[in-house]
Amino acid sequence: MLAFGAFLASRPQWVGYGVGLLIFFSIGSVPGNLTQFDPYAFVNDYLGMLLGMLFCAAAGAIILPPNSRWLWRRLEQDLRGLVVFAISGPGQRLGSAFDSRVRDLVHQAYGLSAGQPQVQRRVLGWMFTVLEIGHAIIELRREQDGLPIHPAYHERQPWRQGIRALGRSLIRLFIQPSAANLERCLGVLEQAIAEVQAAEEPFARHFDTSVLRRVQSYLHFIRSSLLDPQSPLAELGHNGAAHAA
Repeated sequence: MLAFGAFLASRPQWVGYGVGLLIFFSIGSVPGNLTQFDPYAFVNDYLGMLLGMLFCAAAGAIILPPNSRWLWRRLEQDLRGLVVFAISGPGQRLGSAFDSRVRDLVHQAYGLSAGQPQVQRRVLGWMFTVLEIGHAIIELRREQDGLPIHPAYHERQPWRQGIRALGRSLIRLFIQPSAANLERCLGVLEQAIAEVQAAEEPFARHFDTSVLRRVQSYLHFIRSSLLDPQSPLAELGHNGAAHAA
């Protein structure tokens, strides 16, 4: 049973059954106890545990099958929620925590969707969108956390208020994706880009020395990700021609 459980655990579509058999074997084998010939205890405990596990497996497969639509919707919702985590999560080790959560969710979804290429493509599409936008947001937060003390970088500056408005708009979009929320988010984003371009800075506008130049590049990167025709956001029915300029 141990070898059979390990074999099933190595197959993505049977990994849940394999892990269950390994746990069942570890519980039932009780290697710390001496071997005793006790048929009554064997029938009462071991076979009873086996029947209970089979009943739970059958109930789970009928009531909560692992390939049901609600599960994919829930995993997609959790994956989109990582953009919210990138915006409002604690700043310490945010990048590594963000990457770890994305990998964990994609691993779960990809393993459960074995043999369903359409579901896997959709999960990968959301993964790339979340990674691109999430890392751009994290870089924006790092730039703002390291701003020098100068009136041009004050938190009440229009460009900083525009970035905060963009964060709220992105949260609304990824919690509830819709064409209206996407259109609103693109409008807020373009306004933030215009405010960054119009802002005055005491340093030359070179990428290595200018905070605003780097902020502007991250904003343009977010805009490109939102307008990507291969992104799941393109399925919302938004016409990106008006924002292509």
